[in-house]
Amino acid sequence: MARVVISDLAHSDFSEILRYLAVNAGFAIAERYATAFDTLYERLADFPDSGPLRPALGTRVRIGLVPPFVVVYDHRESIVTVLRILHGKRNITRDLLKG
Repeated sequence: MARVVISDLAHSDFSEILRYLAVNAGFAIAERYATAFDTLYERLADFPDSGPLRPALGTRVRIGLVPPFVVVYDHRESIVTVLRILHGKRNITRDLLKG
């Protein structure tokens, strides 16, 4: 089982997403998304290589989905690092992963 680490940028993304959803869609929807992200993190801990590789973003960069959001992560040895959580309509680039 891999350890899942959430980067500061991803934590900020998560907070902004939930705040936006709570205000614009209601607390219940925000809770549903929070649960969906937790479920994805549990899957990544068990199956860290399950997401498709995205070599344009980095040699070990993969993605997971909580539609419409894309969870961008890196898997090295037994650590999964969530780099960013971004809306799928964004043009996701290497520079965006760095902030």
